[in-house]
Amino acid sequence: MDYFVDFLYNFYTYTKEILPYFLVALLVVSLLEAYTSLSWLKKLTSKEKVAPIYTGILGGLLPLCSCSMIPVANLINSNSKSYAPVVSFLIVAPVISPVTLILTYGLFGLKMTLFRLFATFTFALIMAYLVGYLFKKPKSLPMFSTEKEKSSGKPRIFLSTFRKEALSVGKYLIMGIVVASAIKTFIPPSLVSPFAGTPFSYPLLSLVAVPIYVCSGEEVPIAKALTQIGLTQGNALTFMLGGTGTCLPTLFAVLKFLPKGLVVLYLTGWFIFSSISGLVYDIILYN
Repeated sequence: MDYFVDFLYNFYTYTKEILPYFLVALLVVSLLEAYTSLSWLKKLTSKEKVAPIYTGILGGLLPLCSCSMIPVANLINSNSKSYAPVVSFLIVAPVISPVTLILTYGLFGLKMTLFRLFATFTFALIMAYLVGYLFKKPKSLPMFSTEKEKSSGKPRIFLSTFRKEALSVGKYLIMGIVVASAIKTFIPPSLVSPFAGTPFSYPLLSLVAVPIYVCSGEEVPIAKALTQIGLTQGNALTFMLGGTGTCLPTLFAVLKFLPKGLVVLYLTGWFIFSSISGLVYDIILYN
């Protein structure tokens, strides 16, 4: 009975934290779809060689978390010729923002901040171009409305887009929240602490961080608290990257518009990147 109550509480907590940001993102995407031509986005993604750079920068400028970015990512994907621009955006958006960089600088200093910034952008571009080479995007009809359709009623387009996105992406998000809540309920955090600073601690923290939803910005004080109970700064970096870079709700949601093989590569890449980044930081910059 206690586990059931804990599960309901975790489900409520995750939903309360995620839903407001997700709804705001849906609102923004629906407004863009109904009241703009989206020519700026099509221009941004039209040049395949540099599009991942542009969308990565865009992701770094927007205050989004790993779940609220999904509707925006879906919009980018629908206007792109390949999967590379959306992958770059998905990697950068939840990890790099003005808020997270300022918080990282305040609690961990300049070295950690610069390492987090440049390592994430480098990883995003490597993954984007690798995905662009390995996964060819099939030609399909535009997901979003044409200019002719918009002229028939912008409020109707707004409501239609909002409903379509909420139902199609939202159901995957809820599935992910259910799984994440179950994992948090049945896997104790004390499983990690005995391995602090060991070579196994970095992949272990990555595995634990992925299913846990941590809002962008929230991960920094949590990571600082981890260092205060004995974990290294590299361990903290691994947690920050793994916890915000992806989570189960995000993974379930992107399955709506990305191939399963790409999502597996995306998850594997995040696991390797967050693990190695923490280890390298401890070896080169911390010790």
